[in-house]
Amino acid sequence: MCFRVLGPLVVLLAGCHAAQPQRLTVQTRVLPPIEVGVPYLIRLSATGGTPPYSWEADEGGLPDGLRLSEAGVIDGTAAVPQSSYTAVTVSDAEGATATRVLRLTVRRPGAPGARYVAPDGDDGAPGTRERPWRTVQHAAESAGPGETVYLVPGTYDEEVVVDRSGAAEAPITFAAHPPAEPSAEGATAEAVIEGPFILAEGTSYICLDGLTIRGFSVWGVDLTGDNHHIELTNLHVQGGEAGIHLTVGDSGSEPEHGPVSDVLIADCIVNDCLYTAIDGTPGPCNRIVVRRVEVYGAGLTEEDSFGADGIAIERGESILVEDCYVHDNGGDGIDLNSRDTDGHATGIVVRGNVVARNHLNGVKLWAGGRLEGNVLWGQGVNPLDVGVHDCEAQIIRNTIAYNMWDAQFGGRDYASTFGWPEEGTPRVRLTLKGNIWAFNTGPDVGSPTGIFLGEGVDLVEESQNLFYSREDGEITWEALDREFSRGDITGGAWAAASGHGEGDQATDPRFVAGWPQVDLSLRAESPAHGIGAY
Repeated sequence: MCFRVLGPLVVLLAGCHAAQPQRLTVQTRVLPPIEVGVPYLIRLSATGGTPPYSWEADEGGLPDGLRLSEAGVIDGTAAVPQSSYTAVTVSDAEGATATRVLRLTVRRPGAPGARYVAPDGDDGAPGTRERPWRTVQHAAESAGPGETVYLVPGTYDEEVVVDRSGAAEAPITFAAHPPAEPSAEGATAEAVIEGPFILAEGTSYICLDGLTIRGFSVWGVDLTGDNHHIELTNLHVQGGEAGIHLTVGDSGSEPEHGPVSDVLIADCIVNDCLYTAIDGTPGPCNRIVVRRVEVYGAGLTEEDSFGADGIAIERGESILVEDCYVHDNGGDGIDLNSRDTDGHATGIVVRGNVVARNHLNGVKLWAGGRLEGNVLWGQGVNPLDVGVHDCEAQIIRNTIAYNMWDAQFGGRDYASTFGWPEEGTPRVRLTLKGNIWAFNTGPDVGSPTGIFLGEGVDLVEESQNLFYSREDGEITWEALDREFSRGDITGGAWAAASGHGEGDQATDPRFVAGWPQVDLSLRAESPAHGIGAY
């Protein structure tokens, strides 16, 4: 396996990333608050894709009295105070879509609960819109349950430590405040914190929304431990050793200040970190949701950080990673439960993600879980590794293709491994249904490879899958001490030996584009419609 040449890799991936069409993205990250009875108007903005754009909001998502036009304008007059999350979706001329969840708060006129910070403010002021505070730290020491601290666009060069909690129905919120003229074409000015944002031990019921956090040396958003009910939405966290870090302690150890739980990370960008971008070391991190997050550039800065992952949580239960774009990281894309050595982690779901061009594995589920509707392409080695520890795993309707093709960082490996005997013989109850494995390992890296089933795999179900990576060895199963070719799959030998294989195919899935463009959508004449991620 060739994992050593880092300098050229950085150049290559930067060029490869730049050559890709710009991804359609909802650019608006925050919505200004609104008062009951006051007319409201703001135009949403998007970038990438192919204009013109059209917009829609989830039914019932906007407060009563407001509407979103197809042109992307939210207007109207709210009738009652409330705080709501609104999912807005933009579509481009080619049919691509992008979604972002935005928070919109409707307050009574003159109601308490809103505090303001501005670069030209004064910490001796009352923290009102007209007389804002100067520092976010002063706001963190002053705000109480139910209050929202709005950061006026600008730069705040400071470390922020929050050591007071909100309440279950009254969190403390730190939110970017859009420009003073919300009717302008998009609200793109940023509230930037040049330094870390730290939630001290035990600090809970905190929301961060719409902020840009950068200029820190270690961790950008730091949940020190014993934190729960934290919402991190619409953030852009850049640089440092890790962008978002959950728990404190050495890998494999108990957390120094306790576990974290009930954390939402949504609609964020986390990029260019020295090590893992979203890092749950040592855990445990329970009831974690990572949704619609883009993670890239982790571990590509120095050779020592080559193994850094996009998203990695060492221990935890009930972890959902959904609709994320995890790409161009130095290690694995998504790496879950590596230190749950007893296995059988519960509630682990990885669904609807695009995982691309990560230098090591694409997705690694050490202690099992459900992998559904994901696209995995361009990884440097094994795109999917499941069941290093005893577990149950369901692998449903994923597309895994064109991995290990780039000779600059690719290394020949299996197209996927299940129950690899890394330490002993893991026992894995495995379901494989409706997946596509095709064109894994490119000609410049080595001969193509199929999937591997370890000796301890109990194949609960295997059906409706398409295999098209290695003609003479699409499936290797150690328990049967045998490799199965495409002819074995289509001719019935695989079914006879395994007791599975209903509806399996071993044929070209007819993707729209192969390497290096890579579009894993299916052509009209594809035999794979109804399976895979598209």
